[in-house]
Amino acid sequence: MRTISIFVLALACATPAAAQALEDCPSYVPSILETWIASPDLRLAAYGYTCRMINIDRTLSQAMREGVQANDSSTWIETYRRTLERVREASALNRRWAGAEATRNLAVLTRLEVKYRRLAEP
Repeated sequence: MRTISIFVLALACATPAAAQALEDCPSYVPSILETWIASPDLRLAAYGYTCRMINIDRTLSQAMREGVQANDSSTWIETYRRTLERVREASALNRRWAGAEATRNLAVLTRLEVKYRRLAEP
């Protein structure tokens, strides 16, 4: 039990300073990403926001592949619109930060924005 507690504590204290790779995003639970997003440190918030959008895209893409959205297109279009809004928020935060990794984050977010703008059209 103590090992699990130490692992959870280490994971909760993990910051992007220790792992800046966007490939690591799926390993972070939403609560950690939300903590980073709420951080006053723009670099940390930008990384958290970008990871959250990568994870949301991964989930929605899996649903697309599995054909989950085929039954209710209006609900999915609304989901895509909300996702597009979140991508734009993440992009705005990365532009405010304007650090070296922001360029990389913005490249990913721009691809997601194009994808969800197309999907959000009726």
